[in-house]
Amino acid sequence: MRPIAPMLVFGFLAAGASAAEPAPKKPPTPAEELQNFQGTWQIEAWQEKGKAVAAADLKKRGVFFGANLFVYRRDGKLHQAGSLQLEPSRSPKTVNLSVKEGDGKDGVMLGIYAISGDALKLCYDPEGQKRPENFTPDAKAGFTVIELKKPKPPADEAIEIAGKYRSELLEATGKIVVTDAVVERRGDGYLVTYTKNDKVLFVGTALRRGDQLSMCWISSGQVGVSVYKIEAGPKLVGEYATLGGIGVLGKEVLKPWKRID
Repeated sequence: MRPIAPMLVFGFLAAGASAAEPAPKKPPTPAEELQNFQGTWQIEAWQEKGKAVAAADLKKRGVFFGANLFVYRRDGKLHQAGSLQLEPSRSPKTVNLSVKEGDGKDGVMLGIYAISGDALKLCYDPEGQKRPENFTPDAKAGFTVIELKKPKPPADEAIEIAGKYRSELLEATGKIVVTDAVVERRGDGYLVTYTKNDKVLFVGTALRRGDQLSMCWISSGQVGVSVYKIEAGPKLVGEYATLGGIGVLGKEVLKPWKRID
């Protein structure tokens, strides 16, 4: 039995080492990945059929993603617009661009993408015939390769506010109402959804300027506005008023519940 002992020890060590290895990181869901696309991007490089677009021409182009929609502009005019479908679990990650308006209308451009931090790279077939296998295609393939960079936010907008919160709302009567709130990116703005027991109470659209978030919302036929001060945490401290009301202000604090990561 003695010769077996070293093998048993080795087996236990191997099992222990395996158990200590961290679990592989799960890829983001399409909805989570879509949050990383939101907003207006700067164009760093653009290739069409292996030929680079001149720097002067790049300044005349624009790329915007809002919700699950994309908009390409050239010379200040709409060039292409449509919806995008992401699949981040594949390698490389894939994207389908369904053109609803502009050049190639009613077509689907098959592509791949890579996104890391403030950098996004797209490679796709503008004719929609074949999906690229990598980001350095042969010029004869006719693919388009775009390199984008998200503009750096101002110093007073460094606090990331997208995520899930607990809302503590103080009504004029002195009653405190607690609900869940989710702040999501929508293009260059935000969508704020309030729920309680999975029931949607009201929805707002918000714009951020520095450390201030301004929102217009609607609930059961009522329309109102809210203005928040963004603090570290993140924490949103603000006031609200119902439009057309008597002008009474209510107070609200949004505290982190669970970040969207």
